[in-house]
Amino acid sequence: MAWAAEDSAWRAGKAADYAHQSTDKVTIGAKAFKTPEETEPAFGKKADFNKYGFLPVLVVVENQRGETVDLKNMQVELVAAGGKHVQAVAPDDVPYIARPGQRPTMQKLPFPTPKKKNPLSMPELQNRAFAAQMLPTGDSANGFFYFEARPEPGMKLYLNGLRLRPSGQELFYFEIEL
Repeated sequence: MAWAAEDSAWRAGKAADYAHQSTDKVTIGAKAFKTPEETEPAFGKKADFNKYGFLPVLVVVENQRGETVDLKNMQVELVAAGGKHVQAVAPDDVPYIARPGQRPTMQKLPFPTPKKKNPLSMPELQNRAFAAQMLPTGDSANGFFYFEARPEPGMKLYLNGLRLRPSGQELFYFEIEL
């Protein structure tokens, strides 16, 4: 995955550097970025996701199989200790869901009124989001999923929908304790 020049300081590690699971020579690692100190290297000083009710989770997928892994239909859910499932939020929607962000409206005044800038309205949200669709043999992909959730003990990340190409066989699901 290519990063913009200003993003070159931060890089994700290997899947085994994080909480991980391996199935059929595919390894998935995940790390919840729970504090501002954890998110600062990747997103900058102003990105306090917890303050706005979001939890960014880094996912690293490594393919050591002899076949390509199709990630187009990969489903990623955050599962709370009590069993509640939370779907990932699209990176473009995060600034509008996060408080104090608001969805843009049509301006009826002749002059624009000043608005407080939402600190989660940043290009890094999209640049660092998981975007891989296919994963060739020997390759890896990484990126963030954004969940409208607060960190809590016992959370798990549940991933399924990974398929082998060209056979279409689905890989066993992955469940990673965060």
